[in-house]
Amino acid sequence: MHITSYTTSHRADWIRMRSDLFSDESPSLIEEEVTQIEADGTLKSQPFVCLLALDDNERPVGFIELTVRSSAEDCMTSPVGYIEAWYVDADSQRQGAGKALMYAGFEWARSKGCREVGSDARVENQASTAAHSAMGFVDAGVIRCFRRSIENLDDDPGSGTT
Repeated sequence: MHITSYTTSHRADWIRMRSDLFSDESPSLIEEEVTQIEADGTLKSQPFVCLLALDDNERPVGFIELTVRSSAEDCMTSPVGYIEAWYVDADSQRQGAGKALMYAGFEWARSKGCREVGSDARVENQASTAAHSAMGFVDAGVIRCFRRSIENLDDDPGSGTT
């Protein structure tokens, strides 16, 4: 197994793996995001890299996506490398792909001037929590995030309450 940078020849495999990881997102949104990343090399206007783990047959079996942010939860330095996504196919787990991806990601972040890396996982994702812990990450706490559409402000879900 070895690690390589994403190229468009890996597009179908990257979309397949992203769809597995982000199974609650629409396939069209995943493809749109890949298209945007391919167009300008950024994710949400941040420097971005996707690294792939290839098996002995050159088949992609995992990926890590990283950006550079100005800050991340509980990090004390800036800029901070941020792991936006980390995935290994189920049949390739526990064979070193995840660790190899993570260390390649650490090196990329260091090359961008980062001294720390942040990441996140959904609270219910115990496998990801364990994998992060095994890689030396320290739990920075649990936060609950919120969002609200502001397209139609006439819709006031909070009327009558304080």
